[in-house]
Amino acid sequence: MNGSGTTSPDIDGKNGTKNATNEPYSRGTVVDDFEGDVDSRWGINDGKYKTTTHDVFQGTQSLVVEPGTSAKQPVAKIFKSFYPDTLDLSKHDLSLAVKVNKPEDIKISAEIIAPAKSSMLTSTRYIPLELDGWVRFDLGYTGKTGEPTMDSVSEIRLQIGPIDNQFQVLIDDLRKIPKATKGKVMFQFDDGHITAYEEAYPILDEKGWPGSIAVVPDAVNGNDRVTDQMMQEMGNEGWDMIGHASELLPKRSEPKQRRILQQAQQYLSVKGFKNGARHFVAPYSRVNQTTLNLIDEIFETGYLFGGCPNNAQHPSNPSFISRVQGSDVQGAQHVLDVADELNQLVVISYHVLGSGDDAIPTSALEQIVDHVEKKDMDIITPSQLIDGSE
Repeated sequence: MNGSGTTSPDIDGKNGTKNATNEPYSRGTVVDDFEGDVDSRWGINDGKYKTTTHDVFQGTQSLVVEPGTSAKQPVAKIFKSFYPDTLDLSKHDLSLAVKVNKPEDIKISAEIIAPAKSSMLTSTRYIPLELDGWVRFDLGYTGKTGEPTMDSVSEIRLQIGPIDNQFQVLIDDLRKIPKATKGKVMFQFDDGHITAYEEAYPILDEKGWPGSIAVVPDAVNGNDRVTDQMMQEMGNEGWDMIGHASELLPKRSEPKQRRILQQAQQYLSVKGFKNGARHFVAPYSRVNQTTLNLIDEIFETGYLFGGCPNNAQHPSNPSFISRVQGSDVQGAQHVLDVADELNQLVVISYHVLGSGDDAIPTSALEQIVDHVEKKDMDIITPSQLIDGSE
């Protein structure tokens, strides 16, 4: 079975979050829709699974995955084999929809066997604690073993956990979506801290690269924060000023969350940063379903920590784009290496730079910049991602 399914047009619809639009997700090609006789297509190595028709991302059936009751550290592992035909991922990335029914910080991992475990790619995506609804995301590659033959994938393995407590995760609509022809990198600096201007801006400007600053409206012109003049200067050089906030959004009601996001968007528009006003960084990388729905409604892209790269042509869920932490220099460099080879998007985030107690050394940014300079990757802003021709 080659999992080729039915090919749909490559569209730019924002429906990676369930009920964000009235249309089903149709981008790319279905690898498995979890309809019908799932047992004939999926096996299990750890834990257990069953199907349900009561809670689905789309279609009529999804897969419910749980750890075994006797597991010392709860984990579940399932797999799908392709035989005699293989799955061609040479020009596509994978995208998956999940729902965590028992909320907890959880990671979902994948192994792309191409065609043996000695030649495979791995992916790990972190799902935030409060996210209590369906969400789609890209399975960006975080590791590589050997030399995978991407037009001959023989098996896909999915793993949930291990974590400390029992869990239940629903899985639906595994797809392959067209990938970019070149890898891309974004540099994002949170909270509008002045070190983004004093430390990061000169380093990137020397290379002719743009960046983006996540701005908290009430903090601008404050102590240790960027000023209106600094923002204007960077904006004139192609930087995006993008939306941000200081409050933990999932703890707020829907009306309060809406006001916070609208204020962030309105502030940037009024200040003349209309391109940047289309984008938002989730505070503390924490969202619930209400937050995601509002990001999807008010903005064109949303960002938070996920620990992996993304599809670089058009992320399958623009409201849930994954970032990696710039403070982990070796980890970020490793992800960049894989993304460069496989044409994915890496979004690298920073907070305070410099020498303070909570600061990331400026040398950490310089090391990443030097590493990226050796790659054949485009350095872009959030606006360039959605406005680009590819």
